[in-house]
Amino acid sequence: MAPGMHKTGRTETKQIQSWTVRTVIFSGLMKVLVVSDLHGRTCWRKPVKKFLSTAGTADRVVFLGDYNDSFDVTDELMLENFRAILRLKQRHTTQVVLLLGNHCLPYLLYPDPVFRCAGFRPSLAPRLAKLYQTHKSYFKVAFAAGRTLLVHAGVSEKWLTNNALLLLKLTGHDAYSTDTYSIAEVLNALLDTQAGYYLLWQASPDNGGTERYDSPLWVRPARLLKDGLLSGWIQVIGHTEVSSPARFDDVPSRSGFILTDCLASIVPQWLTLDFSYQSVTSVPAIIISE
Repeated sequence: MAPGMHKTGRTETKQIQSWTVRTVIFSGLMKVLVVSDLHGRTCWRKPVKKFLSTAGTADRVVFLGDYNDSFDVTDELMLENFRAILRLKQRHTTQVVLLLGNHCLPYLLYPDPVFRCAGFRPSLAPRLAKLYQTHKSYFKVAFAAGRTLLVHAGVSEKWLTNNALLLLKLTGHDAYSTDTYSIAEVLNALLDTQAGYYLLWQASPDNGGTERYDSPLWVRPARLLKDGLLSGWIQVIGHTEVSSPARFDDVPSRSGFILTDCLASIVPQWLTLDFSYQSVTSVPAIIISE
């Protein structure tokens, strides 16, 4: 097996430098700045301000969730940082997209003891909970541009298949009927019911849970590969820390994912998806900057 290859079942997944181009209906999106797991960090302010200063109406800043919970950021700094993100959303209602991560639900659903993560701050929970619950409408689970899906941890084929009937019951839509209703919209509709939150909280023993398959807020890259990538979709995900953005492609299924949780690095790297060069394809150019 060649260096850089990872054998997973019957397929081999290789870290690559380019994507297979697939023609789809273009979403109209131009550029997307991706802001992954902050956990109280303030490093997002300058790059986001710079991006928005020249952004067109179709451009987006997408935060991938996990705004809170840290072992070294103070309560007050974490609280003010989260307030600043909410104020940003208020000023740029359409251009700023806030997704939920697994570290968000413990505050959004506080005080339900079922929802807890490492780093949970009891001292900060009531104040964060009030902010999350007051601004609940600001948050989504996923965001899609063409066949590119942005979500906190990723969506595995097995999780989607295993929960297909429940997803249909809870949302009224078939997650596989993407011609009329995208996977992102199905996932976002789960926020309308308590049962939907529990479905999003599914975690296997690998993540300290008891469910068979990990949800889009919990799945890890190794499990994502094992449980199957979504055929025909590129997923942009955080949740699992990497030293710099990394991407993987599964050629047979024309699917793959990009790992972006690298803000803990000494010099954070920022990933921008640029659709402007390929206006009739689902595959964006990828720009990495410091």
